[in-house]
Amino acid sequence: MQTNQTSALETVHRLLFRALLEIRSQGHEQKNKLVFHLADLFHNVVLEMENAAEGKCTYAEVLKLLEERAHDKGLDKWVSANRASLSQ
Repeated sequence: MQTNQTSALETVHRLLFRALLEIRSQGHEQKNKLVFHLADLFHNVVLEMENAAEGKCTYAEVLKLLEERAHDKGLDKWVSANRASLSQ
């Protein structure tokens, strides 16, 4: 295996990261605050998910980071409501 080849895991995470950056940009251009802020919140979480997939941290730590960033960005109610709906 060549060491300079990108793994499928990294490729998927990086593509999702770039897609969320694009969505964030479009949200800003279209003045859609919810879209902008959600994409802004989640685009860095994707890189943390890559770390979790590689065993560098846990998904529980990723979720905690997501919740902390959501609180900082005023999206904690959105995260809480959507987590609750996942439990139903």
